Amino acid sequence: MTFTGHVFHAELVTGPYSEFVSLDIISRPVKDDDDSSVVIHLTSSQLVNFFKAGAIPNGRVVTVTGNMTGIESSYTNKDGEVMPLSRTRILLGEHILQWGHKPAAK
Repeated sequence: MTFTGHVFHAELVTGPYSEFVSLDIISRPVKDDDDSSVVIHLTSSQLVNFFKAGAIPNGRVVTVTGNMTGIESSYTNKDGEVMPLSRTRILLGEHILQWGHKPAAK
């Protein structure tokens, strides 16, 4: 699958073995409104230095090509209730990222 979108959320996570970047990219593949947006989620230990250098700000354009490993539309909260996600989340395994321009400074 290939998507072009914007960085929606990126954070550095410390796991039991190493650090990795958890990255969400928002895309509107059908039409330009919030009802058709999807979130592409991936994790990568190879992006740690790129993230620490400030190169993955929210809003940065990115094209992602990867293998889809799953789709999430709900989650279970800490009380055990199944709750819907506000946006469908596509999970990617192996992936390639092509970075576009950074958003203008405000």
